[in-house]
Amino acid sequence: MNETNNQSNNTNTEHLREMNEIEHLYLAQVLGTLPAPKKRYLKAALNTAVFWVFSLFGFCILWFLSSLILTTFASIDIGISSDYSTVIFPIAVVVAGLFAFNSTRKWLSTSESGYTYVKADLAAQKIQAERYKVKSVKCFKETKHGGLLYFLLLKHPVSKQKSIRVIYDYESQNDKIDPKLLLQIKTVLTICTAPNSKIVVDNVFEGDPVTKVEYFDLTASPEQWPNPDSWEDIEWSSLQQIYSK
Repeated sequence: MNETNNQSNNTNTEHLREMNEIEHLYLAQVLGTLPAPKKRYLKAALNTAVFWVFSLFGFCILWFLSSLILTTFASIDIGISSDYSTVIFPIAVVVAGLFAFNSTRKWLSTSESGYTYVKADLAAQKIQAERYKVKSVKCFKETKHGGLLYFLLLKHPVSKQKSIRVIYDYESQNDKIDPKLLLQIKTVLTICTAPNSKIVVDNVFEGDPVTKVEYFDLTASPEQWPNPDSWEDIEWSSLQQIYSK
């Protein structure tokens, strides 16, 4: 969601508050794009079956080629009509099955849809709000579409620890957008996160506008760009070397 200028009198650096209507609608839209657990496991079962068939097919081709080579050069028949087939084929079925199950297991572990977590957030109706002071700002402009990528050096008011936060201004890619609707970086940032799914539902800026912003061309390839609303674990002074080579 885009930055808003909502004002808050709460001075806590981190707290849980009630979810507002806009945040609820946003999470509901996210939930609608995620596969329900039943559909996800059905897809996993279908993937397993497909992997199993193709793996077995590949093994049979390898078996056929191996039998031709052995028959030609060693006069040993291990083909489908040989006595060895009663051992080789069951082994092929088991190996292909293990490969298919392992591939599906990896897919399930690396493609967590987050459906359950988002649903839990909607049920709890709570948002975690964390306040930070904005110490420095660097902005990288994508040369083709004009999109802006912000890196904010944030300082936690209590721990005094400094961290780098990534925020994309998606509206900046629209040439006809009203400049007033573009992201306005101010001296205090409240990051509003759904506690279970860890989805950032809003970035709320307050205080005075930050007037000192360093601008650079974003020349790094899109594959190298950081994830939106994430923490960047690099040195502040190294940003331009990585993203504006």
